[in-house]
Amino acid sequence: MPEPVSLYDKYFKDPKREPVLVDYVRTPVGKKRGTVGLHRGDDLVVHCYKTILNRIKIDPKIIGDSIVSCNSQIGDCALDIGRTAALAAHLPVSIPGMSINRQCASGSQVVFSAWQAIASGLHDCVICGGVEVQNRYPIMEDAYIWDSEQNKRIMVNPNGKIVTHPEVAQKMKEYKAPFAGQIPSAHAMGVFWMKKAGLSLQEFRTEMDSLSLYSHQKADKTWDQRGKEIEPIWCPKLDENGKVMLDDNNEVAKDSSLSVLTERDETPRPGSTMEKLSTLRTITGRKSTAFLTAGNSCPTSDGAAAQLWMTRELAEEYGFRIRATLLNFSVVGTDPVLMLTGPIEAIPEALKRANMTLDDMDFIEINEAFSPVVYASCYELGLDWRDERFNPWGGAIALGHPTGATGCRLIGTNLQQLEQSGKKYAVSSMCVGLGMGAGAIIKNEHPK
Repeated sequence: MPEPVSLYDKYFKDPKREPVLVDYVRTPVGKKRGTVGLHRGDDLVVHCYKTILNRIKIDPKIIGDSIVSCNSQIGDCALDIGRTAALAAHLPVSIPGMSINRQCASGSQVVFSAWQAIASGLHDCVICGGVEVQNRYPIMEDAYIWDSEQNKRIMVNPNGKIVTHPEVAQKMKEYKAPFAGQIPSAHAMGVFWMKKAGLSLQEFRTEMDSLSLYSHQKADKTWDQRGKEIEPIWCPKLDENGKVMLDDNNEVAKDSSLSVLTERDETPRPGSTMEKLSTLRTITGRKSTAFLTAGNSCPTSDGAAAQLWMTRELAEEYGFRIRATLLNFSVVGTDPVLMLTGPIEAIPEALKRANMTLDDMDFIEINEAFSPVVYASCYELGLDWRDERFNPWGGAIALGHPTGATGCRLIGTNLQQLEQSGKKYAVSSMCVGLGMGAGAIIKNEHPK
């Protein structure tokens, strides 16, 4: 028989097959009782898909796959949203779809998976994206089932054998903290790094609130730059009975009598002050260690983002502007008890693989899931969170964190930052539930 051909040996060394990013878009991020969350989650993805395909004129049959991330894959985000969104966007039925859940790094993973599919030679073109509608499907909503015997909804707890893992058991003892959800983990992280930095509780609370205020201020001041990555979306109004108003075809109408055109992120609070933030009650921890509030954590939010990737050869054949390449990336497992330390390990891993350092980065995005995540990451990476390269357009504390979409947004935001500044390299990273991290380094194809 003929000698088998290794896809890696054949394609990874061929510059024509290098995966390149040709477009990115996102919806505005919606707030609680806002407009964006009145959409179906899959329709938010459809909006992004259609926007890209209206801008990038290709025969859609060349798209090899549709990959979409979502954490709460239930309701209108269920049934393999990668496939349902592709069909709802009227892509050819020959295009398969896949849904991904890598917790908070899901949006990063769809980009990595698209890159891998192209680099391996499996596909020449992949459309990918992410979505979350947290104000309808909160985090952990997919863990609830209906118990017919009790006639109520109950939550299915994580596998109890997790806490029997020797390292998990040892860490629980070391931190005097349980293996629990993200809020308790954010609190445990804060206590650990508060002590490590030698700060009093009041000093640490002030630091967390200051970080939050700075995020909102940056988001408010940089709208003109950040807004360029958003495609406005018509969102339905509610009638007097609180029901969504649709047109005669049961669709969201592009009509101001039934809908509102949402053009901006709804989540930033430009009126925030240290005085207001300092009065917010804490949400976890005993009084002697409590510092985490709704004000210095990301809000529940709704939104979607999407990207189009293809081989360099295909982009050049169609005459598309190649906007960026994914220089390197990493996915790591981290301490499951503190849980949210991912950037501390994922960023150095990605930089090491790329033979680079933080000094080489023109922009640095670390997702602001909770203020202590940012503080701890910056502390360990030797980075000042006031550094002008760091989250320059505001982070998730101001912009929200629709978990399935954020990783895709961060890479796309880095793209916009590089293009608008004419600079060359940027890194983004996520903390991830259950103790993981993801990092991505992108390179601007057209630096000044």
